[in-house]
Amino acid sequence: MQIGEKLREARLEKGYSLDDVSQRTKIQIRHLKAIEENNFSMIPGNFYARVFIKEYANVVDLDFKALLDEHQHEIPSSEQQVDYTQLSRTRRKSTSSKPSPFATIMPTIIVFVLLFGVVFFIWRTSLNPNNSDPGITDQVDSDQSAGDKVSIPSNDSDDQSNQESDDTNDDTSENEPNKELDEEPELALISYENAESKYSYKSNEESIELIIESSTSNWLEVENDQGERLYYATLQSNASPITFDISTEDFIYLRFGNPQDIKIMINDIEVELSEEISPTAVQVLWLYLNEETE
Repeated sequence: MQIGEKLREARLEKGYSLDDVSQRTKIQIRHLKAIEENNFSMIPGNFYARVFIKEYANVVDLDFKALLDEHQHEIPSSEQQVDYTQLSRTRRKSTSSKPSPFATIMPTIIVFVLLFGVVFFIWRTSLNPNNSDPGITDQVDSDQSAGDKVSIPSNDSDDQSNQESDDTNDDTSENEPNKELDEEPELALISYENAESKYSYKSNEESIELIIESSTSNWLEVENDQGERLYYATLQSNASPITFDISTEDFIYLRFGNPQDIKIMINDIEVELSEEISPTAVQVLWLYLNEETE
């Protein structure tokens, strides 16, 4: 017996219609029919297929893990994405700015050119003492012939200017700001439809924490991108807030009731729920971390 037939048989034993299951799971009837027929190509994305099967199994009191082990060959792998919901990983990594090889050797070239110019200037002046620039002062001793002593002005000002230029180039190369490191975290609502929200969170922070707080008793499910349950129970007000480290996850799945009584935070940013949310409807929330939808 295929997994779809088992789910359908369990549903009929419970006396549930497809509409009853749809109301409890928020899964469209056409997707429920596709699951019962083992026609998973009708479901937008292999990961969604696994999530829908798990929700269906929970409603009809079947053990999802046992079903998964028994029908592993029937259920599509979550690693294979074939629809528009496929996500490409674009986690950005901050890289330190490095000066180019040309910028590294440029100060050395400038110093050699200046030294060559100074040596050439001294050599040229020693050959033509009478044609030296006005800045050259001839010091003639009364007891010696003219031209015995020639004083060449110091090039300290030129050397100092060149040194300042070198220092400026070094400071510019070493202190060039890394734009990626200065970017602020960004949390945005992508879409909301049929009690299902999708959010995108982009940040260069190494540590990302999910913090959930409820002012009343509230049913809460939290799963990572591998379908592993991080939380599956009623969250009591005296037990909140609860914190999860989601730094290494691609996305997080949440399901909860009483949205007006729950508060969800990503690091220091609060998730603002859609204004269209019904205060009593069970909600599904997808949080994509540093992901872009193709």
